[in-house]
Amino acid sequence: MGSNEPVNTAQMYRLLGLRLRNLTINPGQEWPAIHREETTFNEMMSSFALPLIGLVALGTFISQLINQQAFLLELALKKVGVEFAALFLGLIVAWYFVLWIMKYFHFEPSRETAAKLTIYSSSSLYLVLLITALVPEVFFLQIFGFYAIYLMWIGVRLLKGPSQVQKNWFSLVAGLAILGFPYLIRIVLLNLITI
Repeated sequence: MGSNEPVNTAQMYRLLGLRLRNLTINPGQEWPAIHREETTFNEMMSSFALPLIGLVALGTFISQLINQQAFLLELALKKVGVEFAALFLGLIVAWYFVLWIMKYFHFEPSRETAAKLTIYSSSSLYLVLLITALVPEVFFLQIFGFYAIYLMWIGVRLLKGPSQVQKNWFSLVAGLAILGFPYLIRIVLLNLITI
C-alpha cells in the first residue's frame, strides 16, 4: 500500500482487504510495515479509510432499504449521510486529538505517525460497523470495536519515546477517542436532523 505507483480500483480494494486482514489477524507483523511506509495523510485516507467508510455507508443504505417495512429512499439517504459524516468527521477529530496528546505522553508529535495510528487502528471499528449494518441482528458484535485499542497499543509499541506505561495509557486514551468521537458526532447529527 505504500508504493507511489497508481493503482486501479480493483487493486486498491485487494490491497485494502489484505491490509485489513493482516491488521485483524496479525497486527504485530503488519504494524512494522505500516511504520516503514512513506505515505501522506491523503494517501492513507484515499486508499484505506475512505473506501472503508464508503463500504459502511453502502452497508447502511442496503440495510435501511432491506430491513425497513416501507421503502423510504429519503430516510435511507439521511442515515447514510449521518453514518458517513460521523465516521469521517470522527476520524478527523480523532486524528487531531491523537496528534495533540502525543506531546503530553512524550512522543515526538508527527502528523503522519498520528494519522497512521488513527486510521489503521480505526479499521476494526469500520469492519464491525459494516457487519452490523448488513446484519443488524448481530449488533452485539460491536463490542469487538474495542479491538481498536489493541491495534493502537501494538502500533505504539514500536515508536520511540516514552516508557511502556505511558505507551499503554496513550493507547487507551487514543483508542477510546477513535471509538468515541464518531459515536458522539453521530448522536449530535441525529439530534440535529431528527431522523
